[in-house]
Amino acid sequence: MNGQRLLWHITALVAVTLILTSCANGGRSGMDMPKSKQDAEAVLFRVFDVPGSVWSSEERQANPASTVCTFSRNAHGGVQYHWFVNGSAPSNPKAYVAEVGKELREAGLTVEFRETDYGKYGTLHEVIARGESLPTVAASANAKGSSIMLDSVCVAGDAEKLGPTGDRNVAGETESEGDR
Repeated sequence: MNGQRLLWHITALVAVTLILTSCANGGRSGMDMPKSKQDAEAVLFRVFDVPGSVWSSEERQANPASTVCTFSRNAHGGVQYHWFVNGSAPSNPKAYVAEVGKELREAGLTVEFRETDYGKYGTLHEVIARGESLPTVAASANAKGSSIMLDSVCVAGDAEKLGPTGDRNVAGETESEGDR
């Protein structure tokens, strides 16, 4: 793997860590799993529709992974859906991320912008968006590509019934649940 591709993967992992450390909320009562997934997909498609990056049909149709999350103080009492998709490099990554942030703000999320200079590999532009009872989104772009990481709201449910899961209760890490 060449250095530039490795850097892109590392920056994506940084975004993953930011999202993972923001997921340990108490969950949301009054919302079921289908509604949580539907609301998150609506935000994902809003980002897909921002001009500047191209998302393949495979990425647009990607199924989310179900993950375990803390619900009502039960470390394994909730379900959260997680997407990670990659798109093309925008011609102007900073402007693209600014437009994504504007779209997410219009969706009711609070946005925060970050830039990280990786020297000869360029600058990674990011927007992190969160909201009370709303999905959490991290979108990033640089000269090599773009990515979206999105987590739905945590709702009551048994994620293990949905298939293999990841555990979002370990700060900064994803642990496989397997057949626990």
